[in-house]
Amino acid sequence: MEFPVKGVRSCVGRGAIAVALAVVAPLAGVVAGGAPDAPGPAGPGGRILVFDEQGQTRPAFVQFMEGFRAGYAEGGGQREVFVENLDMARLGRVGGDADTAAAWLVEKYRDRPFDVLVPTTVVTRDIVVADRDRLAPRGRIIAVERVSEEPDRSDRPGDPNDGAVRILPTEADTVALVRRLLPLTSRVVFIGETAHHATFTSSQMARVRDAVLAAGLEYEPILDLPVEELLVRLRDEPAGTAVIYAGYWRGERGRASFPAEVLRSLAAESNLPFFGMLDTYVGRGAVGGVCFDTHAIGVAAGRLAAATPDGAPFASIDVAPVCRVDGPLLARFGIPDSRLPPDCVVINREPTLWSRYRWQILAGAALVAVETALIAALLAQSRLRRRAERLVSEQRDQITHAGRVSMLGQFAASLAHELGQPLGAILNNVEAATLLLRDDRSENAAELRAILADIAADDARAGVVLDRIRFMVRRQRFSPGPVDVPALLRAVLSLAGPRLGAERVEVGVTCDPELPLVAGDEVLLQQALLNLVGNSADAIRATAGGRQQPGAISIRARRERDSVELAVIDNGGGIADPMLEQVLEPFQSTKSDGLGMGLPIVRAIAEQHDGTLRLENEPGRGLTVSLRVPVWRE
Repeated sequence: MEFPVKGVRSCVGRGAIAVALAVVAPLAGVVAGGAPDAPGPAGPGGRILVFDEQGQTRPAFVQFMEGFRAGYAEGGGQREVFVENLDMARLGRVGGDADTAAAWLVEKYRDRPFDVLVPTTVVTRDIVVADRDRLAPRGRIIAVERVSEEPDRSDRPGDPNDGAVRILPTEADTVALVRRLLPLTSRVVFIGETAHHATFTSSQMARVRDAVLAAGLEYEPILDLPVEELLVRLRDEPAGTAVIYAGYWRGERGRASFPAEVLRSLAAESNLPFFGMLDTYVGRGAVGGVCFDTHAIGVAAGRLAAATPDGAPFASIDVAPVCRVDGPLLARFGIPDSRLPPDCVVINREPTLWSRYRWQILAGAALVAVETALIAALLAQSRLRRRAERLVSEQRDQITHAGRVSMLGQFAASLAHELGQPLGAILNNVEAATLLLRDDRSENAAELRAILADIAADDARAGVVLDRIRFMVRRQRFSPGPVDVPALLRAVLSLAGPRLGAERVEVGVTCDPELPLVAGDEVLLQQALLNLVGNSADAIRATAGGRQQPGAISIRARRERDSVELAVIDNGGGIADPMLEQVLEPFQSTKSDGLGMGLPIVRAIAEQHDGTLRLENEPGRGLTVSLRVPVWRE
């Protein structure tokens, strides 16, 4: 027969005192479910006796009985259930006292035979097997057996309807769990008491020893020490020590207690991590363990007890252990969840706000999301309105600016036209004076001829500049040609030299060797550099009173990939940050008497040459204006 085990997966410390599932009660029995002590008339479905060696309030036995009643009800059982607990550990009864207990039990139920006997330990199993003919002459025995305690049934097969719930060993898995949770562990101490379960404790200790040594760890057993001495030993243990707890029935000062409660006091007084193999140890001082599942063991026993006898062979159910750990102790020893085995159960962990108030949080989040969406929509609408207002304002400014530029263009065209006539007259007069002095051999004639030549050159240059201005205003395209940068710089210095010398401005020129020709109009580039040099000279003059160093202008020419950078650097104090973005716009000047056209003209010249204009401002120190012009391509 097979009876699959469902039920709560409570951890039971593997190998720990098997289901020495016990409960408090003296050698007197207590009927489960509130039935009276004295045997009464049998129920309509017969009787069942659950027979335990220890006390009825022991946590492991309480969980076993909860599982037993659940499994028995699921199996459709109808018999009346009695429970007897010998409470032998608390009363200090061991060994030969079992015969006295058996005699008392037989006497108590001499005229009330049972249909099913469920002994929970090897001691109670041996009692009911020895007195089976008087306790249950036609009944079955469903024994709870731990590994190493199974009897040899070959020479005493018993009733074919008998069954057993077998508890599988968990020692090796618990040692592996210790290594996994605490990888720095180097030593394992096994502690326990042999007074009540000597055979099982010895076999359990041997399995723990084998597993610990196989893992390459140091191993030491500590058995049967008084709790006070045990605590002293544990306090002296070095770091990296883990404790595997097998069970103590005597607490401090030798007082009787349950193993789970003794463990609680040991763990409270020691800084070492404890591990156990009974599920009731986890949550009472043990970090965790691969445990006997006492509830599942009870469920399996209940189902076997509820099964109808059918003459089938002896049935055995193996109950698998469960990995269980204690949440607060994981945090205490700094063990992250990532080290837990995939199927390990965490108990006593504080529920998160999410698990407690999931629906309230979701409802609140939905409300906040709706409100956020509405606020975002309002903000977006407000932002779009402000953007539209800003665009309207910018367009209005652009229209105004376009009007000023148009007026400037008309003025520039008119100015170029009007200046053309006096420039032509000046040139005619210069030519006439030159003819008159051609044959003059007087002392000053040569110098006068040179002066007239300079006037003619400046007149011609002024005419060219006016032509370029007319072209820019009319947006006529010009044809760039090759311009030699060193010659361009010499011409600029020649034109600006008199003013810079008069204002005592130091001028330095840095020009990379073998600079390539640039593509552009030489006159416009001269005009751009003259504007930049003039702006720097104006800034130096304006800050002369507050500057300790002499005014200085540096002109730098260097190649940058496919272009040449022409930079004018001064120490005229720079531009105030609020004005930096405005100085490239027409009619925006930092000088009280300036028109604000110098830098806009330079930017227009740069754009006409497919170049760029960049300002690097250092307030309080100076300004660097860089004009980049493409290299000439044949």
